[in-house]
Amino acid sequence: MMNASQALLQSGQNHKVIRIGKRYSIETLAVLFDANEATIIAIEEGDFDFPMSTIFKLAAAINVDFRQILVDPTAHSAV
Repeated sequence: MMNASQALLQSGQNHKVIRIGKRYSIETLAVLFDANEATIIAIEEGDFDFPMSTIFKLAAAINVDFRQILVDPTAHSAV
């Protein structure tokens, strides 16, 4: 089972894969997310323990369902 640190790292890696796939730079996402670039980097490296509201905001900024950040971004929802 995954612990909290591993979950943060996995979520950050998922976010990075999606961001790169959509061809967003860290700089562009920082503007869309209304954050600084260091925050985006920290999230993607799993070094930023964020609240769920941040996941929703990140997902909205890159136009994906929040579940894609929390789980494998290539996974398809059964819902």
